[in-house]
Amino acid sequence: MDDFYLPELEAAWHPDTGFLGCLRDGIFDRALFGEFVTTLMRVRVAEEALLPARFVTLLWFIPLFMEWQTERVAATCSHEEYGLARTRIEQQLERILGFP
Repeated sequence: MDDFYLPELEAAWHPDTGFLGCLRDGIFDRALFGEFVTTLMRVRVAEEALLPARFVTLLWFIPLFMEWQTERVAATCSHEEYGLARTRIEQQLERILGFP
């Protein structure tokens, strides 16, 4: 994994077409969510790997960002569904980045 899926992770933050970018506008797009989780599931990091700063930047902020969007997406997604989505993403982030 040479590029650490940076183009796909960057795309998730795109304001108009990315899953996380759409959340900022209060839109929970289920198709984009599925694509984003699939991207996260494909990411494999060796335990001893040195991670590019941009890769870490794109990932570490996601849980906090999603928490901030909870009320904003309420019109397009139930609280329960959004909570499950957040959990799925957080599980992948834990797998990718590990625990301290």
